[in-house]
Amino acid sequence: MIKETNPHVFQAELKNKEFISTSRHGKYLFAKTGNDNYLVFHFGMTGDLKYFKSKEETPKHTRLMISFSNGYHLAFDDQRKFGTIRLISDPEKFTEKKNLGPDPLTKNFKEKAFLEIFKKKTGTIKSALMDQKNIAGIGNIYSDEILFHSAIHPNTSLKKLNEKKLKNIFNSMKRVLKKAITADAELKNIPKSFLLNHRKSGEKCPKCNGKIESRKIAGRSSYFCAKHQKISV
Repeated sequence: MIKETNPHVFQAELKNKEFISTSRHGKYLFAKTGNDNYLVFHFGMTGDLKYFKSKEETPKHTRLMISFSNGYHLAFDDQRKFGTIRLISDPEKFTEKKNLGPDPLTKNFKEKAFLEIFKKKTGTIKSALMDQKNIAGIGNIYSDEILFHSAIHPNTSLKKLNEKKLKNIFNSMKRVLKKAITADAELKNIPKSFLLNHRKSGEKCPKCNGKIESRKIAGRSSYFCAKHQKISV
């Protein structure tokens, strides 16, 4: 899971260093170290960080463990091993190399920039939201959630979306992602009005009492309410 770095060099660069600060861009977490390198995590579908003291608490699927001078440990736990770990020197160059779009929650990513991106695109709105070159960080589940709150069918063509509807998607995107962060993406903390709590075919829609349906869109299993999420015509 360690990419673009020899594991022995990776270990040597981290040994006896400290973490100075953290930042995020899309799905990547950057932890700056005392020698101006950055430890980079991508969590995939099942990755998580666990901080603990007793080694008896070590997560079952630990792929990397960092031990601190205070006796605590930080484990990168990832059951399915879809996550990645890197050591880099420049986050800005890294995001450029990965051709990542802007992070949707940065203060300087405004409605105008969102409209400029999506007015030029073709295809379905769901595939455009998930394309990391357009916006970094939105995956399958949260693209569905954003469109659920926007009352837009995920298979709607971008050509059919006017400025008003795109603005609605932008506002829903900000609101949904902020709520997910506040809730630590834990289902028990997610509002009952969210699709996440009803993500199953045949479930009752919490917004309009329609039925939740599932269909393959943009190559992924998509969930939506066909009653209030109608394809724009």
